[in-house]
Amino acid sequence: LDARLARGERPVIGVAGESGSGKSTTAVALGAALAGGGVPVTLIHQDHYFRRPPRTNHAARVADLSLVGPHEVALERIAAHLAAFRDGAPGVTAPRVDYPGNRFDEAWHDFTGARALVVEGTYALMLAGLDARVFLEATHADTHARRMARNRDPWEPVIDTILAIEHAAIAPQGATADLVVSRDFRVRPGPPRPA
Repeated sequence: LDARLARGERPVIGVAGESGSGKSTTAVALGAALAGGGVPVTLIHQDHYFRRPPRTNHAARVADLSLVGPHEVALERIAAHLAAFRDGAPGVTAPRVDYPGNRFDEAWHDFTGARALVVEGTYALMLAGLDARVFLEATHADTHARRMARNRDPWEPVIDTILAIEHAAIAPQGATADLVVSRDFRVRPGPPRPA
């Protein structure tokens, strides 16, 4: 990242992992660490880019489990926003989920002053062209207590099935990571990748 920043580029860092693994907390902490080192950061949260609002999406998943997966997220819109950031755009009009209203609003996402962008979400490492990739390896089974404490999502027996389907799509992203955060939040280099 240092070389890209020295050239005046705006690098993008992806943070991915399963539900409750600590993606948002890690992304915010990473952003704070970079800002503390003189690299102001802006964040993009995948949760704002689902194709259906939260309660509607949950009902659709329960009715048809084939809807669970990366295709339920507008990854192409996230990719367009990352490209706009890299190209020096001052910002983009981006979705913002209104959880109580079960809808999406649009708001200006200001890139002014940001020198790096962190994008976090279950499928964030599926985005092309990331400059650094962080994967949290805790699984849905590891994070059950955290998700229950968060009390953001409804709980019913089908959730275990949904999380198992997500796991099958999310886990392979770990093989593409530059850094892996273990279940107990220890950081290690990611697996070697073919040159």
